Amino acid sequence: MNKFLVKPYLAYLQKEEKKRKELEVAHKEMEEIKKEAKDEAKVILESAKKDAVSIKKDAEIIAKQEATWIVEEAKGEATKIKKKAELDIENERKTLYAELKGKVLDVALKVNEKMFTKSDANKDFIKKTLENEKV
Repeated sequence: MNKFLVKPYLAYLQKEEKKRKELEVAHKEMEEIKKEAKDEAKVILESAKKDAVSIKKDAEIIAKQEATWIVEEAKGEATKIKKKAELDIENERKTLYAELKGKVLDVALKVNEKMFTKSDANKDFIKKTLENEKV
């Protein structure tokens, strides 16, 4: 009976025990690989978080620089518009002054003509006086 039942059964048990040990070793290796993968994933995740923070800071810096540039451009544009407006106002004032000066000269000459019988009396004096007037 030993030959037919016990020896084959013991051989079978030894094979099964060997398989079980191999499976245990494979399981331990798998657990180590799994742990290494988790650790590597943590490292990658931390690196990604640091990169995201860095990218955010860079974007904020760039946004501030662009905002400053836009404000400076707007100030420059406003200054140009203001200078042009001031120049336009000055030109318009000079034009109006010249027109007013001509009208005053006409009125003064008419008054001069009515006051003096000669229309040319004091004409040169009035013209020179108005020409010497500065704005």
